[in-house]
Amino acid sequence: MPPGKPNFPYHAHSAQWELYLVISGKGTVRHKDGKSEVVSGDAFIFGPDEPHQLINSGDKDFIYYVIADNPIGESAYYPESGKWKVNKSSAADRVVIKGQETDYFDGEE
Repeated sequence: MPPGKPNFPYHAHSAQWELYLVISGKGTVRHKDGKSEVVSGDAFIFGPDEPHQLINSGDKDFIYYVIADNPIGESAYYPESGKWKVNKSSAADRVVIKGQETDYFDGEE
C-alpha cells in the first residue's frame, strides 16, 4: 500500500474474521477505540462487528498479509457513509446499498 493511502474505507463485517500480519513498513490501524501504530512483525485480528481500517503512515510501502474466513452470507457496514456491502452468493457477486432510516415496523403491517 503506498504512503499516505488507506487500504479500504472504515468498515465492519457482519460475520467475517480477519487476521493481519505486518510484513514491512509502518501503518496506523483505526478501530472503535481510536488508532494504533503497527510495524513489521505486528499481528492483530478483527472479528465480526469490529470496525477497522489500515492507513500507511510511513514513507515507504506498507506491506501486510490478511487471512480471512470469507463466510457465506457476509456483509459489511461503512459507519461513516451509512452504506452496506452485501454479498448475494459469492465474493464476486456484491452489491453496495445505501438506504434511509425508517421505523422498525415500516412496511410490516
